[in-house]
Amino acid sequence: MAYRAENRRKCLLIAVFSLMAAGLFFLTLGFGVYDISVPDAIETFFNHLTGNIVDEDADHYIWDTRTPRAIGAIIIGAGLAVAGAIMQNDFRNPLADPYTMGISSGAFLGATLSIVLGISLVPFVSGVSTTVMNAFIFSLIPTMMIVAISKFRKMTPATMILTGIAVMFLFSSITQIIMVTAPSESLADAYEWRVGSLSTMKWEYLPLMLGTAVVIITVLWLLSSRLNVIYAGDRAAQTLGESAGRIRLFTLVLASLLTAAMICFTGTIGFIGLVGPHVARIFVGSNNRYLIPASAAFGAAFVIFADTIAKVSGPNGLPVGVICSMIGGPLFIWILVRQRKSAWM
Repeated sequence: MAYRAENRRKCLLIAVFSLMAAGLFFLTLGFGVYDISVPDAIETFFNHLTGNIVDEDADHYIWDTRTPRAIGAIIIGAGLAVAGAIMQNDFRNPLADPYTMGISSGAFLGATLSIVLGISLVPFVSGVSTTVMNAFIFSLIPTMMIVAISKFRKMTPATMILTGIAVMFLFSSITQIIMVTAPSESLADAYEWRVGSLSTMKWEYLPLMLGTAVVIITVLWLLSSRLNVIYAGDRAAQTLGESAGRIRLFTLVLASLLTAAMICFTGTIGFIGLVGPHVARIFVGSNNRYLIPASAAFGAAFVIFADTIAKVSGPNGLPVGVICSMIGGPLFIWILVRQRKSAWM
């Protein structure tokens, strides 16, 4: 009975996080450059759904600008938080996330090559699509390097993390060299991509982002029992007949693809992949059956809340990545101070 009650409590917490994200979705529709109240924005949203458009200007701003931005925030928050949870689980390290594994720095290098030097890795692609494709391809390089090295020698979780950090510093140094010689216009665009922004989110970006997030998160959730075995340690996995190395590499590739599909459209939004899983773990524990959906729900709520603040911070707003770091940093410190017993022991 106690076990069932505990599971119901965890499911209830996941539902609470999901409802928070849904409530913030409607709240954020009323914030932005266009002056409209939250109730009027919600009414305009549902008027569009029913085909009863009353105000063309309001409908344009709400449906074509704020709605895809809000949906994008939910998808990105969920995707990055789950990716962070998987990496922390695989490496049994609370500091593992898309940044420390070099994925974000790889994406930034690819975007910088496009923005500053005009280099495209994909033929017959131009404009914003070049930046997106470059970022996507380069974000996968760190993971590809880890997979390639693991073919020749056995890599421990610590070695994988160190490899990711080494790649992160390598890519960051190359990016800095390019940015030092960049003209001011390109430098401003590259910097905005570096901190992450949802201001350019469009409807056409959402199908790929949503499809990737739903498929990969579902697959990872179905693998939750095997992820739990990895969390118990490689020796325990071997005792149970599981190959910890294969599962770790497979789920790492999935988490990398998930991260790449999120940040290639928006830039490197930080801290959510680190903080999101930690907050979810406090409420639901380390069982991935509950941790994965809890991380997704909290991550979605966190990013859409941060983006709402970003839109009203200053005349033209601030990049959401800046707000995520400003909130995530103190929150992470608070978690470290308040958490008496480590969840990683």
